[in-house]
Amino acid sequence: MNNMVFHNLKIVALGMAVFALGACAGASMQGYTGPALPAGQTALVRSGPYTDLVACDGMKVPGLSVAVLPGKHAIEMKPSDQLDIYGYDGAYFFYSRITGSVTFTAEEGRKYLAYVNIAPEPATDEEVGTGYAWTGYIEDETTHKRVARTDRLRLEVEPRGYPGGTGGAAIRR
Repeated sequence: MNNMVFHNLKIVALGMAVFALGACAGASMQGYTGPALPAGQTALVRSGPYTDLVACDGMKVPGLSVAVLPGKHAIEMKPSDQLDIYGYDGAYFFYSRITGSVTFTAEEGRKYLAYVNIAPEPATDEEVGTGYAWTGYIEDETTHKRVARTDRLRLEVEPRGYPGGTGGAAIRR
């Protein structure tokens, strides 16, 4: 009987730990040193659809957003390798080996959206199998104005391998 109670307690503790980790995943990373400041004294940079935040001022961003102090910041981003989580189920798998970088000046109390835009680009004979590029942007969510952008960067394209769908399992990195 005691083993059963102990087993049930372990299951409850495990469930609480998973719930706590899930709650932390939605929290913003603090991209500055010192105590946490109110939102009105910082700026928030969050990733948009199809976009991974890679780093902020050289610090890896493990989540979907980072709180920064007002001032100049360098953001690194790239198209998400997990387009499937956004419901994308096209015939091709898109990914980038390149990380784009932008520098912008954050204002206190503002929210910024980092996102990528994928666009067709003429392929040359040397670039058989691709014809797309991506550009990363930082947009002020209040004014909806782009405040920074990356260069046009190469986007890799591979067939998904239907039927049976490998889902990009053959990606070469």
